[in-house]
Amino acid sequence: MKTRFNMDTKAYDTFLQGLNEQYFVEKRGNQSDFRLYFDDLWLADTAVIDDVHRSHGAWAVDLIFASIHNPLKFIKRHITTHSCPKRAAQQGEFMRRAAAKDQRGTLSVSVNPLQVCKN
Repeated sequence: MKTRFNMDTKAYDTFLQGLNEQYFVEKRGNQSDFRLYFDDLWLADTAVIDDVHRSHGAWAVDLIFASIHNPLKFIKRHITTHSCPKRAAQQGEFMRRAAAKDQRGTLSVSVNPLQVCKN
């Protein structure tokens, strides 16, 4: 039988205080914050990258649509999960080729202009 969850009163007070502070710190987003989702013309010039990684005991396949002009402008979408890594990699390759506007895969994204610090 599962035990009932109990929280220390001091931790609970700290939790409530943090929630109360969020009310004053958070603010509602503007329409310009969501322009990335509504203006989808930039998706015509995107490189599609398939990302196969282990997640929750299975192999997850995600597609990343990254703009070739601005690598920080991207959308990541979960596609499927598989138990076999070979099958997941194969599915990722097929989905990348199907989703790409450029079937040959000549569009690529360079992360060099971002000057990523690996500290």
